[in-house]
Amino acid sequence: MPCRFNRELFRLVPGLLILSVSAHAEDVPEPREAPRYAGIRYLEDWADPLRRPGDDPFDRVKYVPLAEQVYLSFGGQHRLRYELTEGREGPLPESVLLSRNLLHVDAHAGPLRAFVQLGAHFALGAPSRDAPPGSDLFDVQQAFVEWRARAREVRFVARVGRQEMALGSTRWVSTRDGTNVRQAFDLARLSATGDGWNVEGFGGVVPQLERGVLDDAPSWRSRFWGVYATVDVLPRKQFSFDAFYLGRDRPSVTYGEVEGREVRHMVGVRAFGETGSGFEYIGHALIQAGTVGGDRVLAWGLAGGLWQRLPFAPLRVGVRGDALSGDRSAGDGRVSTFHAWFPNQTFFSALPLIYPSNLYEVHPLVQWERDAVSLEAGSVFFFRQSVHDAVYTPPGEVLVPPSASTARYTGAQLSLSLGYRVTRHVQFNAEYSHVFAGPALRAVTGGDVDFFGTWTTFTY
Repeated sequence: MPCRFNRELFRLVPGLLILSVSAHAEDVPEPREAPRYAGIRYLEDWADPLRRPGDDPFDRVKYVPLAEQVYLSFGGQHRLRYELTEGREGPLPESVLLSRNLLHVDAHAGPLRAFVQLGAHFALGAPSRDAPPGSDLFDVQQAFVEWRARAREVRFVARVGRQEMALGSTRWVSTRDGTNVRQAFDLARLSATGDGWNVEGFGGVVPQLERGVLDDAPSWRSRFWGVYATVDVLPRKQFSFDAFYLGRDRPSVTYGEVEGREVRHMVGVRAFGETGSGFEYIGHALIQAGTVGGDRVLAWGLAGGLWQRLPFAPLRVGVRGDALSGDRSAGDGRVSTFHAWFPNQTFFSALPLIYPSNLYEVHPLVQWERDAVSLEAGSVFFFRQSVHDAVYTPPGEVLVPPSASTARYTGAQLSLSLGYRVTRHVQFNAEYSHVFAGPALRAVTGGDVDFFGTWTTFTY
């Protein structure tokens, strides 16, 4: 099996080199003051003259004035992603080509705004991926109206409609960019921002994704709400503090032998900052409570990381870790499995094999970045927090049931990744991961897992 995987990998190398060289050949000199595009596109502000250098032909559609304080902005993104996975399911490797295509129009009229983004997502080569979030033929990715106001030194933004949302470090609520179809919410949202602080509240539902055309309707029984606050305690990002409450109501879930409607609440804090010497830190503490069917929920989580930027090289070395509770006893009337509702699924690597529930993990890593090139190498060591609970895989499904193994050690995942910003518009990425299966994981995979992925993104 490893030989077959290596042959498939080597067949890709010439094509990847041609892709990188051809994209570089089409590079044009970057315009002066050329801005970078935001990960969430509605966060871009093209009304600012400094964001309109004028030398790039794509900037001609970023600011189209119609009248005083009235303008349109157009943009899009196209991503082609190839994934090859061997060892996870079945004797044959899974080979899939994913295409994501997004187009948006952003209309501004004074304090009012309307933003619409349409998406077409395709998965070729793997029937298991031919459904959301792998495939969604054509649908509304985002569509909202917005109102902005200012009172003294406080800025207010109200937004209603379908929108992407990333909170804090995106550890628990993210855009799910690694998957083909990104995560969006149907929300009413209000934020207030002052000098060194921000507070926002939201409430709404989670869309039910379908594979067809214009069929992603709001799921009124799947509700999501919360309040998130950030305060800069010390200047120059030395110490900041988040406090948040998130709530989720889902019509039907299953944890082992427990099944039914889930109403779960999460309260958390996050402390983070960076010193002048290049030392960075982050820490989370979380508690979850609620009900599943007739059982009580009581779960907890701790997460954090430490990094140091080296003064003699463009290197950043660090370690991350999680401790997230699992269920210790079936049938005791209590569910202790921590559940992260909308996490960044590529937090560990581009291969989202392990979901952040019922685990201990430690993740040493090193990052190198210089000009347009970035490299990262790391290894994650996974353990079950409770051997009486499952090992989970995205989006929270059981990967290793408790009955399959009583081992605590799940496995180790080694990852090597490359990022290359070819031009302002073109980004190339590649990653290789190898999962050394521990006793718990070997019970379902039978051995190690290999993953190779490469994706090229064109943004304008």
